[in-house]
Amino acid sequence: MRDPQSVRQCLDLAPAKTGFAWLSQVQQLADINRSLPSWCAEPWVRQIRVANIRGQTVVVFSASASALVPLRHRSSTFLLWLNDHYRLSCTRLEAKVRPPLVV
Repeated sequence: MRDPQSVRQCLDLAPAKTGFAWLSQVQQLADINRSLPSWCAEPWVRQIRVANIRGQTVVVFSASASALVPLRHRSSTFLLWLNDHYRLSCTRLEAKVRPPLVV
């Protein structure tokens, strides 16, 4: 009889077989969103979140349009930071106004 494993261990071993291949991307997005203040400590950063990474495009949602203005001005440094810290190859930023998540 095999030793019992946690659910997390099973999902980490074979994400494609279990249908949970998206779990690693969700973890990466959570890590990125937690570390956004280390990229920029300005108050507007608390209003944005990285919602998705599709190929070379980073999709960012913002709670307000006013937070997107400074993000668009700093888009090149933001993409450079993402690429350096998370080994991505993003070249495009797609920003949208979306209400905050209700938890």
